[in-house]
Amino acid sequence: MKGQRLVMLLVAVFAISGLLIAGCAPEATPTTPTTPTTPTSPTTPTTPTTPSQPSTDKFTWRMQTPFPTSFPMYTGGDMLAEMLNSMSAGRIVATNNPSGAIVDGLKEMRAVVDKVLDASMTASHYHTSEVGLVGDLFNLHPGGPNPMEFAVWVYEGGGAALWQEMYDVKNLPIHPTMAMCTSAELFGWFADPVTSMDDFKGMKFRTAGIWGDMLTEAGAAVVTMPGGEIYESMQRGVIDAFEFSSAGPDYAAGFHELGANVHGPGIHAPQSAFEFVIHKDTWNKMPADLQAILTHACAANFIRTLAYVDYGDMVAFQALKDYGTEFVYLPEDVQVGIVKIANAKYDEIAAEDPFFAKVLQSQREFLTAYRGMKAFAQPDPNIMESYK
Repeated sequence: MKGQRLVMLLVAVFAISGLLIAGCAPEATPTTPTTPTTPTSPTTPTTPTTPSQPSTDKFTWRMQTPFPTSFPMYTGGDMLAEMLNSMSAGRIVATNNPSGAIVDGLKEMRAVVDKVLDASMTASHYHTSEVGLVGDLFNLHPGGPNPMEFAVWVYEGGGAALWQEMYDVKNLPIHPTMAMCTSAELFGWFADPVTSMDDFKGMKFRTAGIWGDMLTEAGAAVVTMPGGEIYESMQRGVIDAFEFSSAGPDYAAGFHELGANVHGPGIHAPQSAFEFVIHKDTWNKMPADLQAILTHACAANFIRTLAYVDYGDMVAFQALKDYGTEFVYLPEDVQVGIVKIANAKYDEIAAEDPFFAKVLQSQREFLTAYRGMKAFAQPDPNIMESYK
């Protein structure tokens, strides 16, 4: 039986006490009564102040994610929309839509800027053409933070302010809030196992973005194509390898049927963080209580979707095993080689982009301190499982 740790949440119950103090004047010595005067009309009592009530403002939002309905990231958008609807008692009515339903996929952030969409749950690495390569530091950061490290940096380590600044420095009227996260992706699927960095030379590898640039420097021939074309392209030998997502989506796509070797860990994508974006005009028009609801709904959705996707990945991982999929653990020297290439690329970009350098330095300083603490304080799960 697998050991589990029960996380105890200590809820502080605050007792609010009120003390009603009544003041009495001292009694006067009685005197001979005089003829009573006609009483004056009583003073009209002051109308008691009515406690402030939630506003009645209502916001109806058309959302779109850059994912099809079959993806767990789309489901995450649905979950957030439902949270906003229920937590606001119907004062925020958000309706989620899949990629392409209203605007072209991957154009969601621009559509929010242009007020074609009211909102989107998307990812900053999808619009690096507008925000710069710093968008990759907030999502799919090769060799970067895992989900919990990223969350602590965003919520407590200054990451949230830098996230907003990323849009501000480009004069994009966007209010971003972290709203979803998934754990590491699978490193990829390969026709032949990877045993050294030399194996990447000449390899036709389907990927994109800054990770594609890094693989190019490792000698790979990077191919960019939509996810829907991967299966047939691998089957026909158009590509030798590809990366797509985590175990759940990869299993749902049927990639295990290709006879390829699946590799892990996902050193190229230790986490995938997604942002909820609305126009700053919309944010500024929202009353304080709805702003608070939006902020806390996004935070709740972050942990809820992380659990949802992680569980689905666990189930899919077992299904891959049952199918007979060949699992290859990426050699440590290959992982180190990838981290070296990644950091060299980050340093190169930082030398030419001051804001990229600012975010990179913030993350690096935070991770050094945080990982140092965790290395001492957090038990190794492999040791805790070693009794079996």
